[in-house]
Amino acid sequence: MKEKLKNIREKYLPYDEKTLCRLARIASVTFSIILIWALVFKLGSEILLIRIYTNWKDATFEERILWDLIPFNYRGEDYWIMRQIIDTVLNCFVFAPLGVMLCYVFKKPNVWLNAAICLGFSVCVELIQLFTVLGNPATEDLITNVAGCFIGYAFYILIFKRLSVKKNVQICAITNVFLVFGVIFAIVTMAIASETIIGILSKTL
Repeated sequence: MKEKLKNIREKYLPYDEKTLCRLARIASVTFSIILIWALVFKLGSEILLIRIYTNWKDATFEERILWDLIPFNYRGEDYWIMRQIIDTVLNCFVFAPLGVMLCYVFKKPNVWLNAAICLGFSVCVELIQLFTVLGNPATEDLITNVAGCFIGYAFYILIFKRLSVKKNVQICAITNVFLVFGVIFAIVTMAIASETIIGILSKTL
């Protein structure tokens, strides 16, 4: 029985670079879907979606562009400024996992290529937020997201690169299991909030 399980594992999950690359690609796509769910669709929360839309529905397109054009321009009382600072720090680490995964996608990890991919993805997210009013676009998000990519690359160099291919394949496989469940949960929550999402999109697009 044990030998049979070993043969099945070797057939479907061999411990080699090709398998690691394949798993990293799947992880990158699924994690990107979760990021869109979190950043654009606000975790599928109808309360957050309505709150964001209410805050921005009366603003003109130009006002939405100019509001956060200057990065790290924190406003409001001390409590809100502290929350904005915490959000900025957390935003740096949100993209770190993607920075790690991209290191396995290509034969030779390239920090600048990783940063370019993260920047391109971030620009797409900010544009979606701008045109749909499902969020408030900010230039600081672009900066922190790319910073998160660099943090992920640093984690790869300091930790994951030192591990064996076998260990990395195992970690990536387990990560994919959690990410797939995360995507399923994201789809379910967006389905529940679909009426709110469609209502907002119908008014803004």
